[in-house]
Amino acid sequence: MKKYYVFFAGLMILIVSCVKQPSEPIDDNTNIGKTGAFILCEGLYNKDNSTLDRFDFASNTILNDYFGKTNTGLRLGDSGSDVVIIGNRTYITVSASHTIEVMETLTGKSLGRIIYSQTSSPRKICMINDSIGYVTDLLRNSISKVNLKSLTIILDSLPVGPAPEGIAFYNNYLFVANSGFGDYMANVPKAGTVSVIDITTNQAIKELKNLPNVIEVLINKKSGKLYVGYLNLPSLSDSTGGIAEFNLNTFDETRRWKFKASGITLSSTGDSLFFFKDSTVSMLKLKDANPQPQELFTNSASSETWYSLSYSAYNNSLYVGNAKNFQVNGSLLIYPLNDLLNPKVFQTGINPNKIVFF
Repeated sequence: MKKYYVFFAGLMILIVSCVKQPSEPIDDNTNIGKTGAFILCEGLYNKDNSTLDRFDFASNTILNDYFGKTNTGLRLGDSGSDVVIIGNRTYITVSASHTIEVMETLTGKSLGRIIYSQTSSPRKICMINDSIGYVTDLLRNSISKVNLKSLTIILDSLPVGPAPEGIAFYNNYLFVANSGFGDYMANVPKAGTVSVIDITTNQAIKELKNLPNVIEVLINKKSGKLYVGYLNLPSLSDSTGGIAEFNLNTFDETRRWKFKASGITLSSTGDSLFFFKDSTVSMLKLKDANPQPQELFTNSASSETWYSLSYSAYNNSLYVGNAKNFQVNGSLLIYPLNDLLNPKVFQTGINPNKIVFF
């Protein structure tokens, strides 16, 4: 398992910035507002040091280890992988600890855990509604179905392809990215595909193919399109990954862009796609007849790694999680789209790999 995290980290797109020093984090959770962002920091594998930071829009401050400070004596665990919010509940998958942590969004108080077997590795989570969710299991090549209110596993292991990563839901269908661990299981059936699963029957009805080392799936409800991010195989040194677009009603591929890309995220209007490309944060204007990547901002230092990217409609900004060298505390960089030259910077925990808003 440790080899996988090193391998996966090595595949991420390297982007670095020369910016001002991080501001000081706040030390307590008093007087914080009701809107902001959670930054999940996966920590170091086998160190049991995943944390959840909270950024507050109202005060423009960050509270490091929000979960730990709110729940004395509790830790998230080992290798936090994903965080999603529905209503006043927040769900955090913690892969190497085999759990999903459940907390109250506005207070940070723990509400309990969904506990998996020791052979599992819950990775990414997808909400169907406030009661049902599906979770990819990286090591068991499957997905599970969970009851989000009773905190129980309804369906423990529904087979998909090898090493499933991202998962998304639209119109009774799940879309599951079967990465194949890059080269490691590239020749295993269904590697490099996206499984389309009908949740009414729990049966796969189609596979979207030709997506080597596929990691990300993203639904655009505004346009009825699916965006799939794939990295290609490390052994194919003369090739790149890309982003593929599919029609959500027919499952046909409609467009594809071939370049190294990761961290794909949509604008609130659904007409712009943001992503890491080589050493830049770039954008596709999806309504253009033939959209080409437009560079928004670039960085030249090669000693740090940008690890996560999210768009916030609250302040029309891009939020970047900087993992630096994957061994030390990272940082949160906030780039207002109307002022890309002056990002705000805040210290985070180790390896900030997911940013969500509430």
